[in-house]
Amino acid sequence: MNRPIRFGIIGSGWRAEMYLKLAHLLPQQFQVTGVLIRNPAKYQQLIDKWKLTVYSSIEHLAAESDFVVLAVSKTAAASLLLELAALQVPVLAETPTASTPAEYELLRSSAMDFPLIQIAEQYPLLPHHQARTAYIQTGHLGEVGHVQVSVAHGYHGISLIRKWLSITGTACEITARRLEVPIMDFSYRGREAEDDLKTEQQDIAIMVFPSGKSAVLDFTRSQYFSPLRTNRVLIRGSHGEIRDNEIIRRLGTEETEYMNISRIQGGQEGSLESLSLHELRAGQLSLFQNPFHPSPLSDEEIGIGQALLNMSSFLHTGISAYSLADALIDIRLSFAVDEAIALGSTITLQDEIRSAK
Repeated sequence: MNRPIRFGIIGSGWRAEMYLKLAHLLPQQFQVTGVLIRNPAKYQQLIDKWKLTVYSSIEHLAAESDFVVLAVSKTAAASLLLELAALQVPVLAETPTASTPAEYELLRSSAMDFPLIQIAEQYPLLPHHQARTAYIQTGHLGEVGHVQVSVAHGYHGISLIRKWLSITGTACEITARRLEVPIMDFSYRGREAEDDLKTEQQDIAIMVFPSGKSAVLDFTRSQYFSPLRTNRVLIRGSHGEIRDNEIIRRLGTEETEYMNISRIQGGQEGSLESLSLHELRAGQLSLFQNPFHPSPLSDEEIGIGQALLNMSSFLHTGISAYSLADALIDIRLSFAVDEAIALGSTITLQDEIRSAK
């Protein structure tokens, strides 16, 4: 039996704790070697809860680990990435890698000099998104030319757009608006809701790429927390489309196929398994098989676990799943959406950086 993937963690926030929880649930696959926390006394409760070894230097933590996970605040990420790169430490970094245009420029200028950095962009790794990607790769939709993504904000949503349209650079024309829409308040993360009407912002961006491919990014923050706002996906190809979990495709001049992406889940009705995702299917096609079945994980946890598996594979094969260059492309396009909203006019970008794909 292969030994677990051993990784250290730099950071102590809620995102770092998700990695700790995942390793606790899957000890046969993942092992946390320890953490590097700037102020251990402040996080003694976290240290005691997970029985963590605390390291005082990056070098000592890295020496005990296959790689380190960087899960710090967005304002601290860029400088720590530069420090890790200088030490040649393999790192899986949480998003975003750059929180300002200045940090973007700093990392862009040397992105190709950091071969040991991968980014934990989890959205393309969530099970249903992996299933949609797998169906595109069958070729049954023909040439995919347009997608609409209302799933996540900024660079997260853009990572899905680029994945499904096979976009590898920043060249793009963007028109965007920020709207205000009413919504009833809803409790989340321990915050109690008020029984009254609130106003929230909705960002809508139209993106047109030099190839002629296009996308709509549409998101409002309550989609992360409120059951009153659902996610939506539309992927249009020359021979069919995926609308959320419905698939339509052309079989012939007078024949069309209709399918659903079905979730095969244990622990329901008469099943004695744990409540765990087994696979996602569309008819006879298995589009996604959960590598962590039968562990009872959320889709978000499955995505994080997949990022860890991808990082381990990258260190063994050199094949990148989501590089620093990829992350910077998505961040640059996200900044451009914000610019288009602020200026009220169309923004045109040239290729500033390209992924290796």
